Amino acid sequence: MDRTNHQRCRADIFNSSVQEAGKAFREARSAKEAATAAGRTVKIQTVTIELTEIAQKLDRIQPELAFAEAGDLLREIQRRLRRLMAPFATDPELRDAIGAVLQALQAAQTSLKAVRPTDPAAEAPNSVYYGTQDAFDTISNCVADLLGLFEKQTLHFGENDAEP
Repeated sequence: MDRTNHQRCRADIFNSSVQEAGKAFREARSAKEAATAAGRTVKIQTVTIELTEIAQKLDRIQPELAFAEAGDLLREIQRRLRRLMAPFATDPELRDAIGAVLQALQAAQTSLKAVRPTDPAAEAPNSVYYGTQDAFDTISNCVADLLGLFEKQTLHFGENDAEP
């Protein structure tokens, strides 16, 4: 009888230990998921800040924009946007918006090539600005769309929660 009680006691202790280990495992997994979600939120907030800076820079383009300045601006914006978007390229909610930004960047590159002066000293006043304005505006609009999608993710909206 003592041996049966002893075995039952050992079995109870074992079962209790297994249950505690399972509980600890579930809590650790939950903590890991929370930390991952928090890290993603921080990354999205950082991207949102940088996208806002890019949009503001695009909004400040002036008619006196020279070809060299436009080229420098476009290269900077391309580099920053590509770096910011790369980690999210496979995200199904962002894929189309990222594709639109990449197309807008390509169109801006084409527009800039079209206004390249043959003689930089004889560059027509405001010609670069007016020749690239639509392309830079399209980039700005696409960045705004992407910014809204990132903000939506940061706020943890459901699929239809942001709709009126």
